[in-house]
Amino acid sequence: NNVETKPYGGYPQFWDWKILKMLEQSNPGQNVWNVRKTSNKAIHGVYEGVTIFEAPAKIGLNQQAVGYVPTDEEWRFPNFGEDTAHGREFTQSREGTFGGDNGCKSVLPEHKIWFFYLQRICNHCTYPGCLAACPRKAIYKRQEDGIVLIDQNR
Repeated sequence: NNVETKPYGGYPQFWDWKILKMLEQSNPGQNVWNVRKTSNKAIHGVYEGVTIFEAPAKIGLNQQAVGYVPTDEEWRFPNFGEDTAHGREFTQSREGTFGGDNGCKSVLPEHKIWFFYLQRICNHCTYPGCLAACPRKAIYKRQEDGIVLIDQNR
């Protein structure tokens, strides 16, 4: 699996934005979060738009889910821009910059600016190499939507 820092755009580049754009084209102006409908299970509201599984029928596509095949350029930079840390210590003080006032600053002591690397499940591989390489056969690709999953019992 590819490792990404979160929050950021993802890999292949901008795949999430493209899917959201496709959803908007299938249901213009109707894909909204209703923040007035909150509960213990939906603390941020309820999504009242179409899902990637409902959109193809709405726009007449003969497929299970809305998606696209990324270009070679979108696969080039798996961690593009992800290691740019931000935080109060980084933005408040501009003293001690090196190389002029380019905004880059070395901050000591360490750990005042940080982020975690989070592994994500690959959910858009056409031919997942991990599936073929797994010696325990714990990785499988769900036929309905093509999401690659790990069977925790194997």
